[in-house]
Amino acid sequence: MKIMNLVLSTLLFSAVATAGTVEKQVIENVSTNVILQTYADLAARSAEMLSAVKDLAADRTQANLVKAQNAWIAARTPWESSESFLYGPVDSLGIDPMIDTWPLSRIDLDSVLASGNTINADFVRNLGVNLQGFHTLEYLLFGDGLKTNTKDVASLTQGQFDYLIATATLHAEYTHKLFYAWTTQADPDDASLPGYIDVISKPGFDNPIYSSEQAVLFEYVNGMLGILDEVANGKLSDPLGGDIDHANVELVESPYSWNSLADFEHNIESVYSVYTGTYHTHKGPGLKDVIAQTNPELANRVEARIVQAMAKIKAIGGNDNTPYNKAILNAQGRALTTEAINDLNDLRQLVENEVLPIFQ
Repeated sequence: MKIMNLVLSTLLFSAVATAGTVEKQVIENVSTNVILQTYADLAARSAEMLSAVKDLAADRTQANLVKAQNAWIAARTPWESSESFLYGPVDSLGIDPMIDTWPLSRIDLDSVLASGNTINADFVRNLGVNLQGFHTLEYLLFGDGLKTNTKDVASLTQGQFDYLIATATLHAEYTHKLFYAWTTQADPDDASLPGYIDVISKPGFDNPIYSSEQAVLFEYVNGMLGILDEVANGKLSDPLGGDIDHANVELVESPYSWNSLADFEHNIESVYSVYTGTYHTHKGPGLKDVIAQTNPELANRVEARIVQAMAKIKAIGGNDNTPYNKAILNAQGRALTTEAINDLNDLRQLVENEVLPIFQ
């Protein structure tokens, strides 16, 4: 009997230890190989975008404009792929509004450009956040997005070139600041704080934000829920309107580049990355692995629904890749959008009702 009790105790301890090990591995993998790597890519692509904009200003050819447009799309991808983890320095340092405020105030931008002021990074830094960031760059690089998602390089004025360089400079600065906050010092005003990677990956009673592994995993799930809700009930729903007569293309995010649906798909890809621990070619443990210990059916079902949600967003554009600001103006695009919204809300409810309680 004593031997049996010893065996049972050993098995129980092993199961608990394994569970704890999986949770720790998930936290370390997601924080390092998903979140931190995404921010590293964002900083790198933003620096490349600045370089492309400077090259364009120095040699004003259509080919260089295309390179700058492609550099914008390349920088946009890791940012949109980060939106399931909008916590930590991206929030506390105000990085999100500085690089991604929407809508852009085109009237104010045109007014600034016509003002005759010397335009440089310091000047633009003191303007509103709706005159900086991705969408200011997008408008200047791609045009108004009404009939096409490109423009003639000859249409760019000297003031617009100056504004492009200033805004791209700030963008590179802000994204580097975000990466530095994760790697080195989470709060620039508090030298005692380490990089946020140490804060989130080392929970414990002496951690000022995360007192336990459960608290970190709960943060991960809440981040997923936030972007699922925003894509379904904001980014897709707001422009759609109640009917075709009330569709509002002015509310479509990334309309100038016609990159909207790619944005939204990358938003849900960020959910997939946190859930599976996968980022590009890297594959590691994610929230799915914690859930699979006790409910493998649920673990697989949630992953399948995330993949399905991405496919439904992609399908909105149809076979001809209709941009979202045009898809909401035809019956088929609106029907596919409604289907995607419903699917995303079903997924959100699944995560909220069956996944979130596991980590509470």
